[in-house]
Amino acid sequence: MPNFDGGHYFLTTLIPIRSGLCADPRTAATVTSHLHELRATLAALPTALQTPATEKIGLNSPFARSTRTHFARFAILDDVAFNGRGQRDPIKVALKLSPQPNVTDPVDRLPCSYLIFVLDFDATDGSDATRDEYLAHLWSVAQDELREILVHCDGHERLVDPAGFVRLMRDCQVETTMPFNDYWTGAPPLSPLPLKPLLAPAVIAAAALVLGVLGALIIDDDLWLLALAGLVALPLTLWWAYGRINAAAAQPFATAPHSDLPGVLKALYLQQKFTRLAIDTQGASPAALHAAFDDFLATHRPQDTAAPTQIPGVVRC
Repeated sequence: MPNFDGGHYFLTTLIPIRSGLCADPRTAATVTSHLHELRATLAALPTALQTPATEKIGLNSPFARSTRTHFARFAILDDVAFNGRGQRDPIKVALKLSPQPNVTDPVDRLPCSYLIFVLDFDATDGSDATRDEYLAHLWSVAQDELREILVHCDGHERLVDPAGFVRLMRDCQVETTMPFNDYWTGAPPLSPLPLKPLLAPAVIAAAALVLGVLGALIIDDDLWLLALAGLVALPLTLWWAYGRINAAAAQPFATAPHSDLPGVLKALYLQQKFTRLAIDTQGASPAALHAAFDDFLATHRPQDTAAPTQIPGVVRC
């Protein structure tokens, strides 16, 4: 289930950008393209507050209003990159069995520009229902900004309610084939595949094939039936084992402890406060160190992920 791993859903969407013209919001005397206006809208979208100075401006990312969103990213894909000409075999070229060097290769092109919208959010599973429930939640906290962006994309007419936004994201979703999740600090609890039960049917089928062939040649022609049964069963059992291995490999990692957004924010908060405690208590006596640590536990409450904690959308170090 590539879209889901480690308690996180990795949503990737490619949304076609409208190719027509739109009114320029800066002046009524001109028009502009949806692509150009979308770039301007994304450039003006508030980002996370990444420095103490930016924390004072009061304009945080709209995604910080969600207590489930770890990462969100917009990007515009104008076209696919050209990877160069395909290799040609010189011998086949000389024998005119392949296209000549002066013949151009086909070049892949996109029919229009696309808006890439990527989200990483907390989820209990990778089901469509879980994805749709999160998207409805996201629309409820950031619909103004999302509508301002998506009005420049095909399907914008659906953006009248949460269900329309969900349908647009669902129809434009592409599979996330390589999700990135680094919240496991150690090895996740993986269960090894039992090799003996997995390979036993194939071993039995192979043994039946070998014994049937040898027995038919040495003992009795009727043993060809055993060889035939082994010949039929061997590829079937190997295919079954291959399917079991693929099914096990497709299982997502378990959720790492405290890896939901409230847990991560609390961990970042404690990291900052504990670093300050370590600096302030350098050279302190054992009694003073114990007292300071007791006060740290009482003030910052490590087991309470609700408060005190780091504010979403704020990057501190």
